[in-house]
Amino acid sequence: MNPTLRNHIGYNEAILDDNASFDHFFRWADLLADKLNISFTRKLDDFEALYWDFLYKGTTLTLSYNIFNGITVYPALEERSDYFENAAIAELVDALKDADPGEA
Repeated sequence: MNPTLRNHIGYNEAILDDNASFDHFFRWADLLADKLNISFTRKLDDFEALYWDFLYKGTTLTLSYNIFNGITVYPALEERSDYFENAAIAELVDALKDADPGEA
């Protein structure tokens, strides 16, 4: 699945996979780390959700997995995001076009 961009209540969100598993989340995390040379700065793991923050283009983004919503990336500021956070999400989607998390 190619990542897609959507505007969610005033902030951009990258949809990486809308029908995923924990294993698939970890493959996306590995791909982000390898392809974009990012490091995760904070990890919050829950029973049915994962939230991992990382820096990209000078802004903090969150890689998220939720059993109901799949795998997404959104600005850590969410509704308080401004142009720079939303632009970083759009650039991330472009950078991940044709990415295959199965090969991370």
